[in-house]
Amino acid sequence: MRASMSILIIEPVAKELDILANLLKSWGYNDLILCASFDDAETQLGLTQNSLNILHDLELAIVDVSTTERFPKFVEEIRQRNFYSDVPILVVSEGSRSEKMPMAFAFGAADFVSKPIAEYELRARVRSCLRLKHEVERRKARERELLEASHQVSDLNRILATLSMIDSLTGIPNRRCFDENFAQEWKRTFRNGGAITVIIGDVDYFKQYNDTYGHQAGDNCLNLVANALKNVLKRPGDLVARYGGEEFALVLPQTNAQQATTICKNIQAALLTLGIEHTGSKVSPNVTLSLGIASTEPSITGISREVLLAHADRALYDAKKAGRNRFSTAVDES
Repeated sequence: MRASMSILIIEPVAKELDILANLLKSWGYNDLILCASFDDAETQLGLTQNSLNILHDLELAIVDVSTTERFPKFVEEIRQRNFYSDVPILVVSEGSRSEKMPMAFAFGAADFVSKPIAEYELRARVRSCLRLKHEVERRKARERELLEASHQVSDLNRILATLSMIDSLTGIPNRRCFDENFAQEWKRTFRNGGAITVIIGDVDYFKQYNDTYGHQAGDNCLNLVANALKNVLKRPGDLVARYGGEEFALVLPQTNAQQATTICKNIQAALLTLGIEHTGSKVSPNVTLSLGIASTEPSITGISREVLLAHADRALYDAKKAGRNRFSTAVDES
């Protein structure tokens, strides 16, 4: 349970406790926690096992340290509680100012007033401590706002980074994602050994499809083809991306040319099942793909990924030249 904003006063002399309380009330500070000892204060603030389950919203603690050595321990205990950690402590004391003041500040006091207390000085010190408390609260609130803003910016950057890798039309990875993934898989394959395959596919007579059915239908066609390609790939490491326009590209780690031909056959079967009408095609009544396959073992052949990509592009050209609606495999010339 939380009470309202309060000022704590610890003063062992009853008469002086009354004087402090009356002064504060005359200045408009009516919610006071009056304690004759540090033990009493610890109980009131919920710092002991026997305390009531009450947390006070303390604005200020005014503490007399004239005759007690408990002050350092009390400060340590109150600072260990997050709820009270920023409460300013105004120390009042009898005796030598030069002796008490350094001790008070050394143990965390925000300000100091000597006894006998001058009313004008105490009022100024109280206001100063309260301004300090409010300034700390404003600073911490601002820090929380900045931290939250930083988290939001980080989240936004992650979202933007993800979106920058996704083709806005089809929802599959884009050319940028393909390039980065291909580079990573190439390095991994070169390091670990084995084959890597790239397949480039092109929708046959896509210009005619757009001319016949319109660009909106063309966009829908690309979406359906992208989905079909994505569903053909079963392994988490395989990637299909929109390479540009009506072209798609696949990266298949640890896949040789023979395995890639099986994947191409599955792609052809998936498109046949999809049955997207294409009366403008010269090779089929439905939408088809021409595919070029290029495969290599980088650690053995020593060719670059740019060369492998060029081989796949050449194989695609060969598939189109041979009549489209088919796949062609590049000859490894290394």
